[in-house]
Amino acid sequence: MMEHSIIFPLPLSFHIGFVIISVILLILCYKKRKYTYELYMLVGIISTLFVYVCKEKPYFYILGLEEMILLVLTIVDMAKVSKAAAEAEKAQNEAAEKAEKSDGAETVSEVSDDTGDTDKDE
Repeated sequence: MMEHSIIFPLPLSFHIGFVIISVILLILCYKKRKYTYELYMLVGIISTLFVYVCKEKPYFYILGLEEMILLVLTIVDMAKVSKAAAEAEKAQNEAAEKAEKSDGAETVSEVSDDTGDTDKDE
């Protein structure tokens, strides 16, 4: 029978399982994308296991403060990444529009050149 902790709402075995799965997924994500916020989340998830290390109240406040700081850092970094991605997408869209316009202008000039050439030949 699993015991439920008064300190933490999950049984220890479930908590460890969730932490292991999360760590594996975050490491894979970080290897692929290299976003700093994934490291913040990784540290935050691993540090939740420290709930079982010490049962004194000041320690829980320190752990809670650490989790809040990591959460804020994660949100700020995610916002930066999102903003940079939006700017890159906007630049890509503008470049695509310019390419379409230049392709369209070349097509129009080619058509007018062809028309002009046929008039000169006649």
